[in-house]
Amino acid sequence: MLLCLFIVTHLIAGVLLHSCNHEHKDEFDDVQIGVVISPVMSNNMIREIGIYWKNPNIKIGDSVGLYNKDPNFNDALPIFKFTPDIPHGFRKTGISADFIPTSKLSFSKKCLGYYVAWIRDDVVKKTNCLSTNPSWMGDRRKTLEHLKMRDIFLPGTHDSAAYAKHKNSQLELIVDKYTITQDEDVLAQLIYGARYLDIRIGRYPNHEHTFWGNHGPFRIVPLKTVINAVKYFLDKTDEIIIFDVQEFPVGFKTMAAHYELTDYLEKEFAHYLLPRPANGWKITLEDIWNSNRRLIIGYDYASVVASRTCVWPQVGHQWGNVRTIGALYKHLNKVETQAAEESFNPNPSSQPRAAMAQLTPTTFDVIFDRLGGLRKMAENVDINITEWYNEEWQHTANVVAVDFLKATGIVETAIEWNDKRAAGC
Repeated sequence: MLLCLFIVTHLIAGVLLHSCNHEHKDEFDDVQIGVVISPVMSNNMIREIGIYWKNPNIKIGDSVGLYNKDPNFNDALPIFKFTPDIPHGFRKTGISADFIPTSKLSFSKKCLGYYVAWIRDDVVKKTNCLSTNPSWMGDRRKTLEHLKMRDIFLPGTHDSAAYAKHKNSQLELIVDKYTITQDEDVLAQLIYGARYLDIRIGRYPNHEHTFWGNHGPFRIVPLKTVINAVKYFLDKTDEIIIFDVQEFPVGFKTMAAHYELTDYLEKEFAHYLLPRPANGWKITLEDIWNSNRRLIIGYDYASVVASRTCVWPQVGHQWGNVRTIGALYKHLNKVETQAAEESFNPNPSSQPRAAMAQLTPTTFDVIFDRLGGLRKMAENVDINITEWYNEEWQHTANVVAVDFLKATGIVETAIEWNDKRAAGC
């Protein structure tokens, strides 16, 4: 039965895509090309630029170029150029992207100085750039507002508060290699396009800051810093954010500790959070926008949710707990196939779900550094995540939570497929 539903879903998707593609007059409309930033640091390299592409109609003589200005300008010259010999792939450039402080990022979509172009017969056919996406949801309010959170493709970050933003390359301590999951702070993650934040909180009652953003037992940043970033972003945009409190690794052995945290969150986010309505996650984006409260706090503790309307049931995390790319593919294929099956249910669950798109090291992997650290693991996975959700699971994706957001094209993928879903594709 599951196999039949999977086949029917893909046949329907193929018919829709054929209908949409039939209107295309330019063969390059479906070409995908983009710029990503490697999270890996070495003694002499940080923020290495990578290029990914997909062009099923590749021709002999085609080339791809990286530019530091719009390649459509007559005087634009490539700073890196290569000849792709396969329809889709990924190429590292050996060029380090400039460091951009979060304070220099704006709240309007902007290219950040690096462009990529597909060139045929010395003519630029397709371009893209490394860019911010601070307003992509609000920009699409009219096409998205009738949907529920379960119905849209939301890019997210895993362990969002476990970040370290480095200007210069440096060697990481072993603890940092397996605790840092993002190379941008929370405000920058939101500006780059993430709309789902996976927040792990530790409680330290004898510390100056009681609550911290943690990765496991390791505290990373005061929770107040994260909260201020979210509020500042909400003040500057019309975006909707899910602030999902998952796991409580330190200091939550009593219910009183949970109530202390929810009271703190309610106070800090008093003018931002949307109290849980009677219909919960069945609320539409239109109703959220109309409420002028665009922050949803998920909470991974059912008894607390039952007694506090300031928090919602958490987003369901779909973990594979796997160590290889092949095993991760099997896990994600399973959860997305299940999502396709559930789409045939007349009363599908309204609770959002997050596909956790990263590898999970074991204790011994960490002790003996067998996988090279989370940065190396993410670099090996993230381009695959972009391809898989572009080509296979674009119709079923809900929240996709990644490590090192800029190493993926998941934001652009989500935006593109939200547009296509709205158009019936």
